[in-house]
Amino acid sequence: MWAILKPPPPRNVLIVTIDTLRADALDPEDMPATLDAARRGTRFTRARTPVPLTLPAHATILTGVLPPVHGIRDNTAAPIPDPAARPYTLLAEEFQDAGYATAAFVGSGVLDPRYRFDRGFETYRHPPAPAPRAPSFPELDAKEQAKRVRDWLAARPKDRPFFLWVHLWDPHAPYRPYDGDERRAGTDAGDPDELRYKGEARRVDAAIEEILGLVDEATTIVVLTADHGESLGEHGEATHGHLCHGATMDVPLVLLGPGVRADHAEARVAGLEDIAPTLRRLCRLDARDGDGFDLLSLPEERVHAGESLYGHRLYRWAQQSVAFDGRFALLDGGPRVELYDRAADPKELSPLRDHATHPAYERLDRVLQGYRDREGAGGRDAEITAAPIPYGIPLVPQAAFLPVAENRKLRDARSSLPSAMLLERATTAIAAGGQELVRAFLGPLEALEREDPTNPAPCLVRGRALLFALGDPRGAVAALEEAVRRGYDNADVDRLLAKAAEDARDDAALARVRARIAEREKTAR
Repeated sequence: MWAILKPPPPRNVLIVTIDTLRADALDPEDMPATLDAARRGTRFTRARTPVPLTLPAHATILTGVLPPVHGIRDNTAAPIPDPAARPYTLLAEEFQDAGYATAAFVGSGVLDPRYRFDRGFETYRHPPAPAPRAPSFPELDAKEQAKRVRDWLAARPKDRPFFLWVHLWDPHAPYRPYDGDERRAGTDAGDPDELRYKGEARRVDAAIEEILGLVDEATTIVVLTADHGESLGEHGEATHGHLCHGATMDVPLVLLGPGVRADHAEARVAGLEDIAPTLRRLCRLDARDGDGFDLLSLPEERVHAGESLYGHRLYRWAQQSVAFDGRFALLDGGPRVELYDRAADPKELSPLRDHATHPAYERLDRVLQGYRDREGAGGRDAEITAAPIPYGIPLVPQAAFLPVAENRKLRDARSSLPSAMLLERATTAIAAGGQELVRAFLGPLEALEREDPTNPAPCLVRGRALLFALGDPRGAVAALEEAVRRGYDNADVDRLLAKAAEDARDDAALARVRARIAEREKTAR
């Protein structure tokens, strides 16, 4: 008699995404638990994100498609469309349809449900929405996140496998001091940014140690990764989002569990888009069209492309794109095009001379051109109502690539970073409300307006300063009307201008802005 073989039980899935964690943060002194996990599985030493920002990177992790397809290019993006309006599915939707219990615990309002990342999750826990004009998002501490995971796992239905996503926000700026524990050194408030950043990584590592102790790795596929890295001042960028250097594009990636090779370092190029197809195969879900490969059978030769359109959308700076083949990285920043040999120059400090004649250039440039030419949802309007202040108000509503020749004519993003840092510091000061501190920013903001007469962002920030911190609504009206004249066509700016005009009792300005609001509402209908 033939025995009837039962199919193997479904595998659980745990995805842990650590916001803003550099690839080189996986250091024995800083993240011992994460490295212990890597030794139980496979660590991908050349893993990349498609965009150095939270929303688009997580969209790629949870779909397996790249930004030109899912259309989410930065943190001011429109919500994920309804299923019938998009050519991709979310992993949580697929696992829910397969009978899994699905839950997500996100650590920051950047991933608030208004962006619809909660689709397919039966449980979606998140911080409260940010307060108006708040300089940062509410966040949940990694230790709190671990407790929430513990409670959910204890209460979940035991007759169903689970699909669980945990997002840990702690390494994101501002960096807090860390008390430390028996395995990890603490930090103090007066320590330099880089040291406090490492302390945040240690805080996350302690939470990862606790979370991994709650699951059975013999029956659970575990993914540990980051959405992007952090510059920490490299190339003049304090944090991340504007440039596409390895400091923010390289990410840690660890895979462990049944069917995964243990104690293995994989040097082939991997991308965050590879996570979804890998989980589908390991958990016997239907394959889907997408941009990724199975992480356990990556191609020997691969060129990974990425982008940042963030500075262009906010300030009309040149758009950024990058191609990386595991050794050479080609960064196209519009007026600045550079080729780096990462084997000899891992921090990308010395671009190669005569890059256009280098053997790697044509191959990488061809991949970049193909990436820019992708069709998909990327050209749709990416504005949302009441966009959070920490990520600015878009000046360019459409998130799509410009022709190369047109992009070459725009301002170089890297040399323009000091102006963005000034705007960010001023915005934080306005939210804090100290008049003397805010007044100190007025002169530099006015100078920036003169230096870059097409950029409305300095006018907007100065208008906010005058209205909310310095009690000068008439001055705010003038600054905000100049911001509109320079190109803002945005409901948030109009609402701000209407308030300033009302406070200033400027009937003419109020009539102008009300007419513009009415026209926008008419167009929307």
